[in-house]
Amino acid sequence: MKTSFKRITLVFAASMLFFLPACEEDANTNKQEKDTVNQNVTEINKDNLITYLVPSPKDMFAFTKKGNLKFSADVLNPKENADKYVDTKSQEIGFGIYSADLAYTASFNQTNTAGEYLKVVESLSDKIGLQSVFTESLLNSFKKIDNKDDLMKVTNETYYEIVKFLEDNDRNTSLSLISTGGWLESLYIVTNLQDKFEKDNAIIQLIADQKNIFENIMLSLQQREAEPNVADLIKELKPIKEVYDGLEVIKIEKPAKGNVKTNQIIVGGATKIVINKEQYNKLKKVLAEVRNKLSGSNI
Repeated sequence: MKTSFKRITLVFAASMLFFLPACEEDANTNKQEKDTVNQNVTEINKDNLITYLVPSPKDMFAFTKKGNLKFSADVLNPKENADKYVDTKSQEIGFGIYSADLAYTASFNQTNTAGEYLKVVESLSDKIGLQSVFTESLLNSFKKIDNKDDLMKVTNETYYEIVKFLEDNDRNTSLSLISTGGWLESLYIVTNLQDKFEKDNAIIQLIADQKNIFENIMLSLQQREAEPNVADLIKELKPIKEVYDGLEVIKIEKPAKGNVKTNQIIVGGATKIVINKEQYNKLKKVLAEVRNKLSGSNI
């Protein structure tokens, strides 16, 4: 049975959440966002949950303009690791990892590096049956890119084409593996760029908020746990699950703006997710270990 495109996108888009903007462009939202960041709080409710999980192209790349993180090529998965992916599981997870690397390089306007990682993504797409997405027309579009806006447009169009193709062909397991790889690489990149735990830091708040996204990813995987590749991946993600399970979620009846404790995130206007320095450092450590194992960086 097919799953709705919107629902599929919810899971797959998790790998792109770190390119969400800190704010919208209109003045009123800017003011609200400034207040939220100063309070170290991110608010989500049921009405905007879909929008939050499925960022527009503008949203994905606006993060680089609003955040203080600097580009580093050191966090990228080495291109030569792709040669190590010889089975379906590693190829699909690897495709997600390299797709996140492509989005990361594109968001920082690293056109040359993005072009190199596009070639890796294209090569893996052939191995996992996505070659129809990477048409000659699409590849020519990348070659004609002159600026960041064009790179943003083409990268995001490709992303949506991949999601739609997997949905149309009932490849939900592939989508789960790819999205897990993308999410893992994105979180690995951000936790390395944001190396140290800092109070009142919006990036760390976003990392803590990934507890909810990770639970959605795990739910998607558990629905397909009967498949060996998925069962193995669930076991490999266990160290990350243990850290996120340890984050305290506090229910609040009337959240008071301007009086919220540091390092807490409001989700749905009814709960707070709390992360401390020890938990952050532990999360950063296990993320690196799991990512390096799945990417082939420690082989």
